[in-house]
Amino acid sequence: MILVKLFSSFRCWLWNVLRALGVIRTLLPIIAILFMAVADMARCADTPIKPSDEEPLSNLLAGEYDLIGRKPDSTTTYTGRVTLRAEGADLAVIRIVNGKTQKGIARFETVAGADRIPVLRMHPVLDGVEYQATYRWQTDLDNYVRLTGILFRDGTKFSGLEALFPIHQ
Repeated sequence: MILVKLFSSFRCWLWNVLRALGVIRTLLPIIAILFMAVADMARCADTPIKPSDEEPLSNLLAGEYDLIGRKPDSTTTYTGRVTLRAEGADLAVIRIVNGKTQKGIARFETVAGADRIPVLRMHPVLDGVEYQATYRWQTDLDNYVRLTGILFRDGTKFSGLEALFPIHQ
């Protein structure tokens, strides 16, 4: 809302300056295009992620991954394997850490308020304690998806870390 007011004030100031300089006729089409682009960006910022938007993400992230992690509030590290399988907009998760298998569901959510940054959330269990894990993803130079995330629960002083690297077959 504040940005809209600032943009409106800036637009009025710019209009007066350009009119005084006599260049309005030349720049009017450019100003109109910029105004429409900014208005469209503001409209799209509030568009929620729909399940149909999440399904391609779940298909993109589906696969097998090597897992490297550090436990929350600890320097203890661990390794394992994670399998993600697309089930509609969600992902079925099978985690094998230290020889123990866990099954669960991962879901897409958005964080950071109006910025609506997409993340993947799941609830892994380490040593009998359930944590919340939040992951972001990006592609590497070969266009394979890599996930990095943090693990925490109420009272955690130092978040745990995990990185998931795709297993190429």
